[in-house]
Parts: sequence; structure tokens; C-alpha cells
Amino acid sequence: MSGNLTSATVPGALPLLGHLPRLARDPAGFLAGLPAFGDLVEFRLGTHRVQVPCHPELLRQVYADDRTFDKGGPFYQRFRDILGNGLATCPHRDHRRQRRLLQPEFRADRLPGYAEVMTREAEQLTRGWTDGATIDAFPAFYRYTLRVVARSLLATEVPDALVDRLQESFEHAFAGALRRVLLPPLPAGRRYHAAVAALGATVCELVRDYRERGVDRGDLLSGLLAARDEDGSALTDAEVHDQVLTLLLAGTETSAAQLAWTCRLLLEHPEVAARLQAEIDGVLGGRAATYQDVEHLPYTANVLTESLRRYPPGWILLRTTTRTTELADRTLPPGSYVVLSPYVAHHNPRIFADPTRFDPDRWQPERAAALPRWAFGGFSNGPRQCIGEGYARAETVIALATVLARWELAPAPGTRPAPVRLTTILRPRRLPLRTVRRPLPPTR
Repeated sequence: MSGNLTSATVPGALPLLGHLPRLARDPAGFLAGLPAFGDLVEFRLGTHRVQVPCHPELLRQVYADDRTFDKGGPFYQRFRDILGNGLATCPHRDHRRQRRLLQPEFRADRLPGYAEVMTREAEQLTRGWTDGATIDAFPAFYRYTLRVVARSLLATEVPDALVDRLQESFEHAFAGALRRVLLPPLPAGRRYHAAVAALGATVCELVRDYRERGVDRGDLLSGLLAARDEDGSALTDAEVHDQVLTLLLAGTETSAAQLAWTCRLLLEHPEVAARLQAEIDGVLGGRAATYQDVEHLPYTANVLTESLRRYPPGWILLRTTTRTTELADRTLPPGSYVVLSPYVAHHNPRIFADPTRFDPDRWQPERAAALPRWAFGGFSNGPRQCIGEGYARAETVIALATVLARWELAPAPGTRPAPVRLTTILRPRRLPLRTVRRPLPPTR
């Protein structure tokens, strides 16, 4: 089992603050350096001791046992205050029921219908672009992903004003929640409470309007309202609210961040960009991508997966032990904090050779098969693996291929992309790009 694995503690913790100043100053660098200390690494988050598994066997142990390593405790409650008890935040006791009720809406046979919306929205994304204009990558892709979620899963139009309001509310709510986690004595602040209230009111409005229309549109919300548990009971209004709010977050910021980071990496690696462009041109010939094209764009998919490895949006996943358990050579009592960090695993040189190198070919089937089963956490793992992985993979391939079939994205003057510090979703702070219209390829 894990008897030969080692544990270590990061030195240099400050009184009361622990390693928080180092984490705040350079979170990516701090996390990437943890595997050098050992297989299970402890650091201090304020006065709290946090365990970070860095070895694939320890990752397997934590990912696979969601009963022992559960979502809960005072840290996690901060985020449950925002999202409620939806699929992404609920504890083990509620998770299997919720996943069973949601799973039919994410079957493979539903993806072609959702992908029709993805294609239309990918075309809409670039419709207002002009040659030589400047866009900010993350907000542009956020509009795309939110429209896709709203129109494919909730069958509703999302005006730009609502997109802006939702994005701003999520940002302020999670920034406030993170401050409450890291600096618990500080009050949450008026902006945090206003953002949480705005999110709740917006979702209540969406669900209420949907119910009033009383039409089964064949989308996820119709499925949720019609779903029945084993005893025949339906989801309560609160449960429906929490699931919709969770989907609006999980299906938007993560994919938008992945697409934005991919653009940055392509600017930094022109040889990858040229090979990607050749595949897209050969398959699409200047048209928008469809679900049927996804299987014919394998290098595009590999580029996106490698981007997800380098910059996993969900870079810190918190767990709390529910009983006394062993990790490596350390005994953890109930209530211990364990951080599953895909960023740590993805930058561990003992798992991924030359981890700072952007190498989409590492996801060629024969090379990917040699990687440890539990090392890649771009969509989490085990019982809590992302229910919408297939949806997200199709969404990002269709968006990236459609954009690059018609546009070249060049760095805008003054571009210095950097991640937002200490954020729940790892995304660029600002990534301005210049849009250059590509000539249509000759008809074949």
C-alpha cells in the first residue's frame, strides 16, 4: 500500500500566518515546488495544517475514498454558502443520489444535441470581431461558455447584461469566500454578501420563469424537474436551485479559463500553433466545427488536454477526513485537511517528464497509457469525477477549432498574461489578443 511512501513538512512557517505569505505571493510556484519535499507534504494555512498528496498512490487513495476524504468542514462551508448543496459541493451522503438524478442528462447520446448549440454559439462568439481589433480572451470565452450552458442545458437566452452580472457576482462571491477561508477573522464584506444575494436571485428568477412556461423542452432543467428518486419524490425547489447554480459555475469559468490559457500557450509555441492550424484547416476548410468533426480533430483535443495539464482551472480541491486514517507514514485524525491539487500533480517531474514543457504529443494514446491512472486531475477523479467531462471536451474543441478556422489570434501590445492570484479558478488576469482575419481556404 503506502508503507514505503514518505511525508515531509515545508519549512519556514510563520507564527499565525504559516505559509500563507508565500502562497499569496506566488501560488503556482509554491504548489509546483511541493513534490520536491516528499510524497505527502504538509504546509500551514494560517494556523491550519494541510496535507498535499504528491504520489499517484496517495492520489488514488484520496480520490477513490470520498467517504473518508469528504467535502466538508468549516473551509468548505464557505463555498457551500454560495453554491448551496449542489453536485459540486454536497457531502458524500448526498452525492450519489444527486449524481444518479443528473447522470441521464450527460449521457453520450445527449451530446450531439448540446453540440448544435456549441457550434451556433462558437460562430456567434466571433460574429462581432473585426480585423485588427483587440479582445480580452477570458471574458470573451466566458460569454461563449455561459451562453452554451444556458441554451443547451437550460434552453434559455442569456442577454449580455445578465452574463456580465453573473460573472461579476461569481468573482466577488468567491473572492470573498476565499478571504474568509484564508483570513477567517476578517468580515466577509458588503460586496461579498451582495454578490451571493445576486446569484441566488438570478437563479431563482431563471427557475421561476421556466416553471411558469410549463413546457418540457428536453433540456437538463426539464429533466431535473421531472426526475424522481427511488421513493418517487421529486427534487425540492432548493435542490433545483442549487444544481442550476452549480452548473452555471462549473460549466462556464473552467472551460473559459482553459480556452484562454490555450491561446496564451499557442502564442508562446508557434510550432504547436502551426501544426494545430494545419489540422483545423484540413478538417474544416474555414467552416465552423460540429460534433461530427470532434473525432477528426485529435491534435486539437491533445492541445486542449495539455493546456489543462499546464493550467488546470480547478487547481485546488479541498477534502476533510471523516475518520482516523493513514496517508504515507502519517496518521490523520478526523477533521484533517487534505488538498488534492491537480496543479501539484501535473507539475511533478516524477509523474510528467519535463512538466514545464508544452507537449501535446504526451497525450498520444501510447504515451498517455503509460501515465499513472490517478495523476491527471483536469476533471478530478474517482466518484467525484466531473459529470460533464464529455460535454466540456466537445465544447472546447468546437470553440477553439471554429475560432482558428477563420481567425488568427496575435498578442496585443503590452500583453503580460499572469494568473489571478489566490483564486478558486486558475485563470489569466488579463490576456488581450489582436484578431486577424484569415483568408478563406480555396474551395475543394
